[in-house]
Amino acid sequence: MKDSITRIIGVVLLVVSMLAHKYIGVSVALLVIAGLIMLISDKKNAKKQLIIFKKSFKELKHKRYYLIALYDILCLGVFFLIAPLFSAWFVAKMNTLTASNIFSLLFLLLVYLFAVTLLLIIAYSVFKGLIWLQIMKKKVSAGFLKRFFLLNLCWWLILLIPIIIFVLGAKQEYLFYCVILFAILYVHFTSILHYVFTNNLRIGKAVKQAFAITFIDIKQFLLPYSYIILVYFILLQIFWIVPKTANIMLFASILFIVFFLAWYRLYLAEILKQIRT
Repeated sequence: MKDSITRIIGVVLLVVSMLAHKYIGVSVALLVIAGLIMLISDKKNAKKQLIIFKKSFKELKHKRYYLIALYDILCLGVFFLIAPLFSAWFVAKMNTLTASNIFSLLFLLLVYLFAVTLLLIIAYSVFKGLIWLQIMKKKVSAGFLKRFFLLNLCWWLILLIPIIIFVLGAKQEYLFYCVILFAILYVHFTSILHYVFTNNLRIGKAVKQAFAITFIDIKQFLLPYSYIILVYFILLQIFWIVPKTANIMLFASILFIVFFLAWYRLYLAEILKQIRT
């Protein structure tokens, strides 16, 4: 019966995608793909994945789900605080210089970029580290946070290459879709990387294993991500009732992303337990 439920959901997604394509545009492709995957999925795997999927919602009544969301909100708060403060400092410093001080301007720009980036990575590492310690039910330690910071520093340095290629190579008409695709891949791979590192606390091994899980075990994620797409589009309908003012939409969007990602990480952690531990 449980494998039949997966196929029924798949049929519903295909029907909804045909009826709602005018409202969700090209995003209908995601619903079609999710529906097809559910339809052709192996019965045994469909039953197993449905159990894990249903189990993930039990986390919503536990305190750690809300702690995970809170840490993300605090992280965003720090980001929104650091950038304006350093921007104001940078502008004030620039106003004291003249056009002839080109080297001073360049040096100041480098100092600004380095300081902002470093503080953002530190804040990111602290809050994301707390999130994954909550997910993995492990205790906080200074040693973990220090190594977690080094992991993220290495990962962001690695990302510089694809980001530069992306910025220079992406055509203007495809830029939006490239940004969406890059964001999805970043969240997926980074979540796996953080999960693996929290398990073994070894930076090099975590990077290697994260790549292995992402590419070698890619089939294991097809059905779970079909469920993730389903949840995402169901929750997205909330915005039909949200007042269409800029501030309210921004606030609602932040809350939507934060709480959705909190559930996503908890669900992904359960999937990763089944793949490799």
